[in-house]
Amino acid sequence: MDRPRETALEILRKTEDGVFADSLLEEARRSFDERDSAFLLELVYGVLRNRLCLDWALDRFSAQPVEKTDTSTRNILRLGAYQLLFLDRVPPSAAVNTSVELAKAYGRKQGYVNGLLRNLDRKRETIAYPGAENPVRRFSVLYSHPDWMVRRWTLRFGTETAETLLRENNAPAPLVLRTNTLRTTREELKTDLERAGARIIETVYSSAGITLVSSPGIRTLPGYGEGRFMVQDEAAQLISLMLAPEPGERVLDACAAPGGKATHLAELMRDKGEIIALELNPARIARIGENSRRLGISIIVPKQGDAANYAEEGFDRVLIDAPCSGLGVLRRHPDGRWNKGEGAIRERAAIQRRILDNCSRLLRPGGALVYATCTTEPEENEEVVDAFLAGTGGGFFVDDPRQYLPRRASALVDGRGFLHTYPKAPEMDGFFGVRMVKSGGGSR
Repeated sequence: MDRPRETALEILRKTEDGVFADSLLEEARRSFDERDSAFLLELVYGVLRNRLCLDWALDRFSAQPVEKTDTSTRNILRLGAYQLLFLDRVPPSAAVNTSVELAKAYGRKQGYVNGLLRNLDRKRETIAYPGAENPVRRFSVLYSHPDWMVRRWTLRFGTETAETLLRENNAPAPLVLRTNTLRTTREELKTDLERAGARIIETVYSSAGITLVSSPGIRTLPGYGEGRFMVQDEAAQLISLMLAPEPGERVLDACAAPGGKATHLAELMRDKGEIIALELNPARIARIGENSRRLGISIIVPKQGDAANYAEEGFDRVLIDAPCSGLGVLRRHPDGRWNKGEGAIRERAAIQRRILDNCSRLLRPGGALVYATCTTEPEENEEVVDAFLAGTGGGFFVDDPRQYLPRRASALVDGRGFLHTYPKAPEMDGFFGVRMVKSGGGSR
């Protein structure tokens, strides 16, 4: 049995039960060499990014919708179709034959799989996709996003911008590193990485970021073991800069795992002061400590707790990277488009409001709070902030974050002082951020 394809099938089946693909891939790839690991990643993310398009193509030649067959068979068909339609380097015979072998072992419908994939290969040029008269349906199929998501973005951004964003979501996400400024500079790190054979470019908006165009592997790069960098998207780096903590301050990172922003805050503080890294999920708390130790940071104190109920007060700064629908990071987590419904947006907004209301009380008068999400939707962003300012947060005002951001990042801040990296900068993840300051009148 072909191990990368068999493992890809196992992962795709589990994602349909709501298990996150990235955690499954991280574990599975450890047992493969570099070549097979890359192929496994390509298969899983390729199918997830193009699932609706694959199903549409397969359905043109199937007596029943592929969605109606069993979990194993439909994912075997998707794997085969992805190789046929998107991977030129895989011979059609290999794509079909390995799919039939998987069907013998798992789907028990090898005849159906064999006939359908061979038909798809012979007649791929005849496939008709939805036309321009229905842009929502057309974009949904061509770029494999749920109708409800495409409809929202088309109404909000317009047809042309929505299509650009959908297309960007299907491109592989860039691999960005954040320089650990406690141990090196970006220029020194860049030089060492290039000497090791990595191809890199400096990020445009963050002065600490480096984008890896190609490399021999993260863990083999010079400086990984010594904690000279951490993987973190450029947009996420801007959120910590907005908070602008000072050395010696007491900071709360209210939703901290896996510790990317907490460690960035510690670097900005020169590892002086205290950061309470709060995390609700006990299984994720260990990651905060692991990342802190590798980066050589001592001021982070991981704690299990619910940010909606945490009661310790007296913080100089508070960061709320709120749990959200994650629609701004779908290119990194393509399975998210299939396990979320539109109702999740309102559900998350209610949680976000409770967290913001509670954590605002923990901030000392004159202190700064940054509310951020990795989603694109106003219900989780502007509307949460507006409701807060009109109610519990009446003693807060929005502070212009441009004075804390690199010059080029100022263009991402709108007239209300809200940071949006999406759709203005689709080369980054989609983040929202707002900096608010508590007036001297005390907590309300």
